[in-house]
Amino acid sequence: MKITVIIPTYNEHEAIGVLISTLENEFQTINHSLSILIVDGNSPDRTADTVRQQMSNYPNIHLLVEKEKRGLGMAYVSGMRYAIEKLNADSFIEFDGDFQHNPKDIKRLVDEFDNGYDYVIGSRYVQGGSVPPEWAWYRKFLSRFGGLFAKYVLWLPTNDNTSGLKLTRVKGFVDKLSLSENKILSRRYAYKIQFLYEMVLAGARVKEIPIIFLNRESGDSKSSLEDIIESLKVVALLWFRKYF
Repeated sequence: MKITVIIPTYNEHEAIGVLISTLENEFQTINHSLSILIVDGNSPDRTADTVRQQMSNYPNIHLLVEKEKRGLGMAYVSGMRYAIEKLNADSFIEFDGDFQHNPKDIKRLVDEFDNGYDYVIGSRYVQGGSVPPEWAWYRKFLSRFGGLFAKYVLWLPTNDNTSGLKLTRVKGFVDKLSLSENKILSRRYAYKIQFLYEMVLAGARVKEIPIIFLNRESGDSKSSLEDIIESLKVVALLWFRKYF
């Protein structure tokens, strides 16, 4: 199987080179063809140049530089289209570029893909999962509340509905979903809820595996209170569509 790890970046110069090398080492333990696709929002810190240096060392690295930073959701959607159309990916993995996700969890996602699951989520909110203890209490509350709100309003079978680490099968699922930008309800984090909801409606076999979500050490933060508010709006829109 061809599996593409999609990593959006913005001002990740300090971390991205080390992350790529670490991922390449982890790929050696997986019996599939893995590639890395960096989607950079035209970072002023020359993140793209660091990626190009790594491309000379690893032939399975690809770089997509957008004209400007358009939001996490748009970066991932661009990456998904590229992975499907240019790299013929059978599945793709959404992965952070700042070491908040553990590269060793890639193999655990792929193992469940091999077990027949179509949508494998790295979950902070199942037994064995966790968020950084350094997070302020209100951030922990908002993150947990947002996921539970989506779960019970949309009748989702999952606990971590805003996780940024997941593997998605293309054939029979993503290839039937619209990746047109005007169909995406959020340019930010909330796109994750929409994709999860649509994958469940499409009949995907979903599996959550516990992950320890790590604290961000460098780069620009991708999460904010506005993301939580937008997530609630997306849940409301999906609920409205379902019933009306």
